Amino acid sequence: MEILRTISSLQSFLQKCRKQQGVIGFVPTMGALHNGHLSLLTKSIQNNHYTICSIYINPKQFNNKADLASYPRTTRSDIEQLTRINCDALFLPSDSEMYQSDDVSVEYSFTNLFNTLEGEKRPGHFLGVVTIVHKLLNLVRPDKVYFGEKDYQQLRIIQLFVEKYNFPVEIVGCPTVRNSKGLALSSRNKNLKIDQEKAALHIVKALRKIKKDIIEFKRTRSKALLNGKDLVRLKHLAIKSIVENPLIKLDYFEIIESENFRFTDYIDYNKNYRALIAVYVGQIRLIDNISIN
Repeated sequence: MEILRTISSLQSFLQKCRKQQGVIGFVPTMGALHNGHLSLLTKSIQNNHYTICSIYINPKQFNNKADLASYPRTTRSDIEQLTRINCDALFLPSDSEMYQSDDVSVEYSFTNLFNTLEGEKRPGHFLGVVTIVHKLLNLVRPDKVYFGEKDYQQLRIIQLFVEKYNFPVEIVGCPTVRNSKGLALSSRNKNLKIDQEKAALHIVKALRKIKKDIIEFKRTRSKALLNGKDLVRLKHLAIKSIVENPLIKLDYFEIIESENFRFTDYIDYNKNYRALIAVYVGQIRLIDNISIN
């Protein structure tokens, strides 16, 4: 595996790939790699001639300096894992390489998702995400880019961004990878203590319960619509174990229409929905979601 620390070395590598007319897959990350990242990379390796992983902890997407400072940094382990799965190249730039003095500021205003849920809770976060993704796509010009569905709002924003700016790239959304107990894999899980990790399992339990109850409602009532009153009741039942747990603080629990990411106060069984959740377990913030079909 080639380790590329500068834009010039990245461009040299890409030039070699394109001379071979190779299809390029790209997986942008912030490091602290886990099996979720590796599943994206493995899919890219299987479906493309070349796979590039980037590791860059982007300061512009952290609205909390303490969160940036505490974000796990495991570069040596990351390189070992990438080498083991036969990733072709790692782009490992510095801040000065990614944000140069002559950068032109871009105003992004193509979606209201910048200001809802994660955007509202973490002001400026998605502006930072889109800024760095824009830079990386301009540099790598991949054929396919892989993102996990755990950050579903981020995935939808990237899809809308690519449409708006006419990037000739396929955005590939991949299913959330979970541990044996169901907890969605996250780099922040490394910071959970044993009792906190146990408490965090209520996140996926809440998601699975709302999905099960919504599907069961249709089966037992034979209705094409679940109204607002019943949906509120089911949401309360789903989060009961979370709000009663002293180790967890609920940030939000919402249901949206999957295609347009609109909030809903009813369920039309002819449409697709997702339940999204964010919680604090101690000082560690975790997000997750589940498809409701």
